Amino acid sequence: MPVEIRAAAGFDPALHGEIEAAADELFRGHFGVLPWDENAAGPAEDGHRERLIEAVEDGKVLGFARLLEVGEFLHLEQLSVRPDRARRGIGAALVAAVLTDAAARGVRAVTLRTFADVPWNAPFYERCGFRTVTDAPSRFHTELVHTEARMGLLEHGERVHMIATPADTPAAPSSRRT
Repeated sequence: MPVEIRAAAGFDPALHGEIEAAADELFRGHFGVLPWDENAAGPAEDGHRERLIEAVEDGKVLGFARLLEVGEFLHLEQLSVRPDRARRGIGAALVAAVLTDAAARGVRAVTLRTFADVPWNAPFYERCGFRTVTDAPSRFHTELVHTEARMGLLEHGERVHMIATPADTPAAPSSRRT
């Protein structure tokens, strides 16, 4: 059955929150605990427009990419796929759709922050065309480091900024069969 990659109206806490929570359990399995304090304050809203792209099969949402438009960047804030559908190309299809959308919008680059050594984090994004950068690309990205420190993320391993320039990554169709 084909998986459709499409824009979503917005983050639905019941639907997308359930997928995010299920995917977060992978971190609990990897670290023994969730590597962040779920009660810590997240980044302050700074007028950044949020967008959501989701993967759907037979009417069921299998995963999503949560994006923030931050100046000349598109920031991949969250990528979650239902664990029972992992390792089937859904996450890669979502990332490819993000890069294709960024190229169509003329975005300078797509950014993200992630764990350097967690297999489904930095190594996965490298396979999708991202590269690690040592300097924060903008003030927003610098603030992310402070937010991650407040949340406790930095206590569980190296976190890195990653960036992909849409023009330098392979284009992907807006929907894909997986």
